[in-house]
Amino acid sequence: MVVCLAGLLLAVWAPTVAAQSSDESHPSAEEKAGSTEENAESDEDETANPESNDEEDESESSADSTSSDEPVTLGQPPLPESQSNSSSGTASSSGDETVAVPEVDVIGRSEKDVESVPGSADVVSEEDLDQQKALNANEALRMVPGVHVQPEEGMGLRQNIGIRGLNPTRSRKVLVLEDGVPIALAPYGEPEMYYSPPVERMSRIEIVKGSGSILFGPQTIGGVINYITPQPPEDFTLEAETRAGTHGYYQGELSVGGTEGRIGYWLKGIYQRFQGHRDLNLEMTDITSKFRLQLDDRQSLSLKFNVYDEWSRSTYLGLTSPQYENNSSANYADNDRFKIRRYGLQATHAATPTPDLLIETRFYGHNIQRNWRRQDFDRTASCEGDSSDCYVRVINGRGENVVNSPSAWPNDQSGVFLRDSTGNRNREFTVGGLEPRVTWDWDLGPVGGELQAGTRAHIEHTRERRLNGNTEISPAGTLRDDDERIGRALAAYALNTFQFFDDDLELSPGLRFESLWTERTIYRTRVDGEPTDLDPPETNTNQFQALIPGVGASYNLVDPLTFFGGVHRGFSPPRTKDAITKEGEKLQLESEFSWNYELGARLRKGDWLRTEVAAFLLDFRNQIIAPAEAGGAVSTDPESQDTISLADVQGGETTHRGIEFGGTFDPAAFADLGFNLPFSVNYTFVDARFDEGWQQAIKGNQLPYAPRHKLAGRARFKHPIGLSLQVDGDWVSGQYTDKVETVQSGPAGLVGWIESRFILDAKVSYTHEPSGVSGFVAGKNLLNEQYIASRAPRGIKPGLFRHVYGGLSLKL
Repeated sequence: MVVCLAGLLLAVWAPTVAAQSSDESHPSAEEKAGSTEENAESDEDETANPESNDEEDESESSADSTSSDEPVTLGQPPLPESQSNSSSGTASSSGDETVAVPEVDVIGRSEKDVESVPGSADVVSEEDLDQQKALNANEALRMVPGVHVQPEEGMGLRQNIGIRGLNPTRSRKVLVLEDGVPIALAPYGEPEMYYSPPVERMSRIEIVKGSGSILFGPQTIGGVINYITPQPPEDFTLEAETRAGTHGYYQGELSVGGTEGRIGYWLKGIYQRFQGHRDLNLEMTDITSKFRLQLDDRQSLSLKFNVYDEWSRSTYLGLTSPQYENNSSANYADNDRFKIRRYGLQATHAATPTPDLLIETRFYGHNIQRNWRRQDFDRTASCEGDSSDCYVRVINGRGENVVNSPSAWPNDQSGVFLRDSTGNRNREFTVGGLEPRVTWDWDLGPVGGELQAGTRAHIEHTRERRLNGNTEISPAGTLRDDDERIGRALAAYALNTFQFFDDDLELSPGLRFESLWTERTIYRTRVDGEPTDLDPPETNTNQFQALIPGVGASYNLVDPLTFFGGVHRGFSPPRTKDAITKEGEKLQLESEFSWNYELGARLRKGDWLRTEVAAFLLDFRNQIIAPAEAGGAVSTDPESQDTISLADVQGGETTHRGIEFGGTFDPAAFADLGFNLPFSVNYTFVDARFDEGWQQAIKGNQLPYAPRHKLAGRARFKHPIGLSLQVDGDWVSGQYTDKVETVQSGPAGLVGWIESRFILDAKVSYTHEPSGVSGFVAGKNLLNEQYIASRAPRGIKPGLFRHVYGGLSLKL
């Protein structure tokens, strides 16, 4: 597969020699080369940098995700450490000393490095993930200000993330990365998050909402989320964990890693089963391996491979309003099957030819096969002829099968009529990219700075087929639709950080250029309602270019208070399948753009107080609401809200205003009591409304799935004896689910106001340090609040019911 991906890329783009580093830190390249990965810090590192966040230090405060001093990579991939594990990271140009080439992707480990980020940047640390024992990334991200996660099936398999009031459907307006590379199906042409990496193999999660996001692309209207996996440890490490709980939950994990001479390695396998509160019947396997090779004192090579396999009964079919009231745990689409397999790879070469210069070249690629069998259904009896021959099941509002009693069939859309046929949506995505980049640390006396510049060549190929099966369990059948989509993109960017007044003032102007060429070829489609091969196939192309400027600033007025602000342009090209219809017609769609403004301040006092507040304004131009089934009522015509007829693609403006606050206070650390007792709170207010360019019926309305208020709190107790407790509370205000602000829910349950909800989670754990054995018990939604998580795509999706599970782990 590596050869296939590389050949696909190189056949279109010649290797590019420009380079970039998306590190937003301002120490020299030499200093960054001397920093070490957080999982393998040496004692010398701790001495050299007393302000670094050492999670083994029992006196260190347990930081909340709003203001963590964890190293922040902001979308950059991890790199290997040197064999020597040098703590100094210094070298002379004469070569008398060697330069280690470890991770070079951090902002920095000191408080000042983190506090000087010119914009909103949040980190969910490894400790946060471990203490929370999150079931998925959705839970971990709930504690981040400005981020709204719309649940779907309870396990976060299909992520729906909205930032600052943007539509969360399939996270289309957020760039999602893993170790700095995009992981959406097709990042330019179909940026859907049908695959979500397991949070259990992450060392931390980074969220960038400020001007620093111009270093990344595309899909940066809302921001960037970067999942970071661990580096190979210096010493041999073996970890195993097993979990079991309610709803048929079981999970097993095993990882091993170490360094032998110049070679480091880390491998982790995860197996998960989850029957689920709605008969999800999930079975997932994830295997990831990372290797690093220290070529010499100034060069290293790292390789990463991943295989993800998932089988579940995920379905678009939700519950009608009466069905939800009668039995919210029911799933009547028990013949639906979702299968996804993903192969991912990444190779990174890093070198420090001089102490002030860092060069990194990265190749990445993935192949995703996503097949979804969904049983056909109607909301009312609508087939021709004797309708009793059309359906294998008819479920009324009470959840009863009345297929054999046509006189009892519901005709008010409160039931579901399941046909003896399927629609198999089979898609395959192949993506490859090459990204060289450079970081140059420069000094002109009173003014210093760092230049980051680079380029990226990217290609993606999609093949989509729709097969109509002639029974309710048919995995194949008559080929109805068949099309191929290709995208080629070239990006170039540069950001220079100027440092004044002993680095108290930092100004970071930057510019990014994106160029995209797309092509869609229709081989087969419906002609007069009949599947027909097109001879010749219908082909059309599109081109998009964008210039994306941005500037950020931070000013350390007085210790420990730092002000920051910035403005940048967000960019998102239209999906290829939206810009070119399934009939091969090219629509005159332009890319989506936004102007994002923010102004804020952050304060940190020792390890016991951290706060940050930011006001933001997002002016979103030419917003496209894709006519996709996943959007549910959001994608429907405002004049027919109780149907799932897909509306034409539209464009208009939306305006998002709001404020975010996050803070952590640890009275035990303040009083030096020898244990930690941090209290954290995060609050977001956002007012997101349709503006110019929309139908009069919706202008001024609030955006769907954009709650105005979000409040989260956390209390954590951690004692050196190994005992820890944590309680999380998450409150989200009510929200509309369609464009016309429908309040009353109809019988179909597709639209209507979603009431506010409050979720209470807790966890208690104990670690016996001498043996490396740990145990925990965690509870999610302990109050067992029954709430509507979403009305999309095709009806009511309830949130996760009370879920209790426990586990044992061993670390050697």
